[in-house]
Amino acid sequence: MPKLSSLVQVCFCLFACVSIAAAQEDINFTTLTTKEGLSSNNINAILKDRFGFMWFATDDGLDRFDGANFKVYRNNPTDSTSLQANEVLSLHEDKDGNLWVGTSGGSLSLYNRKQDAFVNFPHRPAEGAIRNNVVMSICSDFQGKLWIGHFDGINIMDKKTHRISDFKPGNGSRFTKTCNALFEDSKQRMWIGTPDGLFLYDKHTNSLVPFRHNLLDAASLSSNHVLTITEDKDGNLWVGTTNGLNMLLSNGKGFTRFIHNEGNKQTLNSNYIYSIAVDDFNKLWIGSSKGLNILDAKTKTITGYSFDPRNTNGLSSNNIHTVYLAKEGICWLGTFLGGICKYDKNLNLFNLIQSNPFDNQGLNAPIVTSFAEAKDGRVFVGTDNGGLSLFDPKTRLFRQINIRSKRPESKHLAIITLTMTSNDELFIGTFDDGLFIYNQASGKYEQLLPGTKTSDIASNQIYAIREDRKGNKWIGTNGNGIFVMNNANEQVFRLTPHPTLPTDINLPVNAYIRDIVEVRNGNIWIATHGGGIAVYNPVSKKFSIYTTQNSKLPNDKVLTLLEDKNRNIWAGTFGGGLALFKQQNGQFVSLSEKDGLTNNNVYKIIEDQNGLLWISTNKGLSSFDTKARIINNYNYHNGIQHNTFILGSGLRLKNGDLFFGGHEGFNYFNPANLKKNTAIPPVIITDLKISNRSVVPSENGPIKENITTATEITLDYKQNFALSFVGLNFTAPEQNQYEYKLEGFDKDWINIGNASTVSYTNISPGKYIFRVRASNNNGVWNTKGTSIKIYVRPPFWQTIYAYFFYTLLIVGALIYFRHRSVEKIRRKFLLEQESFRAEQERKEAERIHELDQLKLKFLTNLSHEFRTPISLILGPVDSLIEQEKNNTFRLQLNMIKRNGKRLLNLVNQLLDFRKMEEQELKLQPKEGELISFLKEVYDSFLDLSERKKIDFSFTSNTEQFHTVFDHDKTERILFNLLSNAFKFTLEGGSIRFEIEKEIYNQETNSTLISMKVQDTGIGIPHDKQEVIFERFFQNNTAASILNQGSGIGLSITKEFIRMHGGTITVESEPGKGSTFVIQIPYTELPASQKTEKPGEILTFTTEEDVNKTDEDITINTNTQDAATMPTVLLVEDNDDFRFYLKENLRLNYKVIEATNGMEGWQKALAVHPSLIVSDISMPHMDGIELCKKIKADKRTSHIPVILLTALTEEKSQIKGLKTGASDYITKPFNFEVLHAKIKNLLLLNDTLKNTYLKRVEVLPQKAEVESSAEKLIQTIVLYIENNLTDTQLSVENLSKHVGMSRSTLYSKLLELTGQTPVEFIRSVKLDKAAHLLETSELTIAEIAYSVGFSTPNYFAKSFKAKFNMLPSEYIAKMRNKKR
Repeated sequence: MPKLSSLVQVCFCLFACVSIAAAQEDINFTTLTTKEGLSSNNINAILKDRFGFMWFATDDGLDRFDGANFKVYRNNPTDSTSLQANEVLSLHEDKDGNLWVGTSGGSLSLYNRKQDAFVNFPHRPAEGAIRNNVVMSICSDFQGKLWIGHFDGINIMDKKTHRISDFKPGNGSRFTKTCNALFEDSKQRMWIGTPDGLFLYDKHTNSLVPFRHNLLDAASLSSNHVLTITEDKDGNLWVGTTNGLNMLLSNGKGFTRFIHNEGNKQTLNSNYIYSIAVDDFNKLWIGSSKGLNILDAKTKTITGYSFDPRNTNGLSSNNIHTVYLAKEGICWLGTFLGGICKYDKNLNLFNLIQSNPFDNQGLNAPIVTSFAEAKDGRVFVGTDNGGLSLFDPKTRLFRQINIRSKRPESKHLAIITLTMTSNDELFIGTFDDGLFIYNQASGKYEQLLPGTKTSDIASNQIYAIREDRKGNKWIGTNGNGIFVMNNANEQVFRLTPHPTLPTDINLPVNAYIRDIVEVRNGNIWIATHGGGIAVYNPVSKKFSIYTTQNSKLPNDKVLTLLEDKNRNIWAGTFGGGLALFKQQNGQFVSLSEKDGLTNNNVYKIIEDQNGLLWISTNKGLSSFDTKARIINNYNYHNGIQHNTFILGSGLRLKNGDLFFGGHEGFNYFNPANLKKNTAIPPVIITDLKISNRSVVPSENGPIKENITTATEITLDYKQNFALSFVGLNFTAPEQNQYEYKLEGFDKDWINIGNASTVSYTNISPGKYIFRVRASNNNGVWNTKGTSIKIYVRPPFWQTIYAYFFYTLLIVGALIYFRHRSVEKIRRKFLLEQESFRAEQERKEAERIHELDQLKLKFLTNLSHEFRTPISLILGPVDSLIEQEKNNTFRLQLNMIKRNGKRLLNLVNQLLDFRKMEEQELKLQPKEGELISFLKEVYDSFLDLSERKKIDFSFTSNTEQFHTVFDHDKTERILFNLLSNAFKFTLEGGSIRFEIEKEIYNQETNSTLISMKVQDTGIGIPHDKQEVIFERFFQNNTAASILNQGSGIGLSITKEFIRMHGGTITVESEPGKGSTFVIQIPYTELPASQKTEKPGEILTFTTEEDVNKTDEDITINTNTQDAATMPTVLLVEDNDDFRFYLKENLRLNYKVIEATNGMEGWQKALAVHPSLIVSDISMPHMDGIELCKKIKADKRTSHIPVILLTALTEEKSQIKGLKTGASDYITKPFNFEVLHAKIKNLLLLNDTLKNTYLKRVEVLPQKAEVESSAEKLIQTIVLYIENNLTDTQLSVENLSKHVGMSRSTLYSKLLELTGQTPVEFIRSVKLDKAAHLLETSELTIAEIAYSVGFSTPNYFAKSFKAKFNMLPSEYIAKMRNKKR
């Protein structure tokens, strides 16, 4: 029997030890504080509602948490629907999903989800109200009533009617004890915890059963101050007090106590129990004043967890006020001053060890560079500038190992790599301190530094150490290759790019070694910085090189190598990601960020026991399943340090734990303990924004209830909106993925990654359904998701009222158009008749307009034709007047001249009228003396006044007035007025022409000149005086008044006066006469600025002839013979005019005639005249085209051209002068003007020639050598003669031969020979042919072919053109000469 008892005791102890060991498994926490958005770090209560939101009761508001964002509810004094106080003490959700909030100072509030507001129940110390405003506990009973525990007892509320009553057990008096806790157990019994004990309410007897502490009874309650009450899965009642934990015995009459015993870790860590929660495994999670306790309800074993400053994943505070266990396995702990601690069994949270300079047993430097496993499972940790330490994963404590360098300047050891050898020696590679060999058993170490001996190590910068299967240590350096040491730690040989020793092996890559790996076939793989990978075969002593050039290695900077259990070779590169070597083709296949890798800088690759590859990078860790090709990434949300990892810093322990070092310490974990989150996240729409403003529910707003519960959104037309949503995943919400679709707008689901807001703009009116679904951090999707209807209202013009109006409008329009159609049919015939008449009138109007245009064109053309005969009248008359000595004849000739000028004025009026029609009239002002000019106009009408016996007088109040005016238009103004005056003044009447200089205007610097024409004619009726200046107006006159005119004279006169800036007025009395007054402002010029009189000719002279008189420099035709006369070519199609010009020019010039432009061009080429006088309007080729050809041809471009025309428009003159014409004269003209212009142009040419000759004469005398021109001609002739029969002979080849461009050769030959290159080649060929015809017996055809002509016919034509005879005639002529 004693043996059996002993066996039971041993089994119990073993079981307890196993339980304790299991219970002490690490629990890692994450923390939520005010940094993450929590309103306060003091948490009083925690609850998760049926929608999936977490609610945190703090002392500064109520917080709702969706995994990503906090929403804080606080008291707003101006809002009656806000909380009544900010300090929230208790939370409760009833069976109907109502959330009840108990506050300190604000009584009770009910959260209205639809309005996102609160219904408040204010306290009042009276019947029918909550008696105290500090609500400490809330609970629902099985009947659906709400129990409200507060500082002054308990109230009970009927949730349907909101009727409140006092709790009155027993004798009917109100329960007034402070209620800390209310709990209804599985037997529907209500338990009440107070500072004065525990009470059980018996509803059948309406009485309370008290449970209090009794010092004499160990089975009594451990303390009267009850803080929390709960029930486990087995129905046991647990009571937390200020002095321990109590479990109600099954008989209901006593308790089992759990008390803290100092020094016993198997007991509670504190007796002050704030909160108790039971998990699915029937374990009690107990929040106390000194941390967390987990009590197994079956074994009654306890595991305690307290705040540990060394543990970054531990509790943030020891004061745990509330514990809440969610169904998905997340434990939420509300602390005092520490915020919320969350333990999530689904979250893969890696252990993180960081440096603390104030902790003697902590990590001694932040940057961890290397690891090595000791025999006892502890881990050697190498740091940068912190030396070596030994880490115990069980206690998380470090022991510093004192290793010092021989180098005096080295104070802190910078370790780069660690390797534990097979004989338990730790090889330590450092930066600048060489190699250390540390013996763990003895604690002694040896330092190896570079030296002069051949056995010394090659470098003091050691980056990689690897032991091969023979026990040799391969040690890679930074710039000096690899040296290999044997088991005796002696250097055996070196691999270096610069071998110097007999044992050295040439390394065909750079010497910057980053990793060395021996694979199973015995080959050594060497990773280099910039040289790719070298593979050394120890048997053949040969290398294979793999780089980006020959093997698709993603980068030649290789940082780490690994051979996995399937003999695959993996390479981690700098910037190129991960690469797998394919042994079949010797090529690499790469994985990078685009394939899901967290970063392309791979520092270390480790294979875990399950075959997963773990990769450290610049941005966290990645795990790669090589079979499924799945990459999972882990970052700071999983406890990974924020900064980058370190090159080569990683290790797998024998137990499977993985270590990775970085800039902020090191992470370690066991991949076998990693879990997958299978919880499907509920999806909730959390916010609606319109125009970037969150929408509050309202009756007439887009949503009528809070967006989290709303089912429909109503939007106005073209209202832009944004929807925010969340997948309620509290494990790693940052890694959630979302897809959305707006049915009716989007065709397919749209994946937006971890973004949780989507916006829409310009949605067309209609009904839509917005759907969104989410996945958790492990890719588990909620395929159902959530949805909400969206209705976009149409604009007012698309509403049903608008369509009703449109229908009425269309019906009304149909009726109206029906009526209109009937009316249309009735009036159709009338409209057709009217249209026909209108069409006839339009056609008639068009015909009349066309006829007017034809008339106008005919009159204009006729006027142009008149100018040439008028020129033939006025020209000879001027000559006869000069030659005639008889005064009688001279008077008659002057009469002819005056009437010719009048005729010319009428012609000009017609031309001016057309210009007015086409708006082409322009002033051509010239300087002159106005009074004398007007006197000349007066003189031209004296003969008419004598003939009609009319008294004609001229008066002026100023003798001279020098100004600028248009002579031609001024003359025609007065001609029109005076002609009309003489026309309508009968014999014996009088006409007065008066000039008056009037006011001087200083502002405009002008003087007003008044010209008055006054007659005693028939007068003008008063009603006609306003219209006499209109075109084609003619007043009916007596039959005695003839030649009433065309009706355009006065309109032209008024237009000319307007162009001068003047005015014209008329005063007239029928039968008494008329007075026309013209007033024009002129700018008076000083007398010294007066110009030459009209008709005076200016001639050109040379510098030597400046002082000569006109008689001296005028060409004297009487003394010249015909041979020396200048040649003038006349080109004129009018025979009479051409004859007139010739007769006047033949005494001074040799005159050549041409009847059209084409003939003129031919004669210009043949004769090369000194000057050409050409008409413009001619058949075949007009004068403009002729002038262009003359000026474009280098043979004639020097010849001056004078153009004659009847076209007086300025644009015609400009067009002529632009072609290169030297001058332009309009018909009719004074012949002396033409003669003077010809003389001046010829004299100008002679002057230029003389000036040029004078320049030549002053040059020094040239030496008598052959000129360059002669050399060029000889070279060209010789080349032509040598290539006469060559079909390739051309101007192009000739220009290449002489070294000139084609254009330069053309200009040069034309200058030297007067022939173009083609003409010159033909001339040489013909000269050669003439010589052969004269001296040889060859036939004409043979000679033609021998000199390069393609056919005899062409040769004969060319020969005749040059020699004016056929080849046969030339032969006959030469033979006759010989005879």
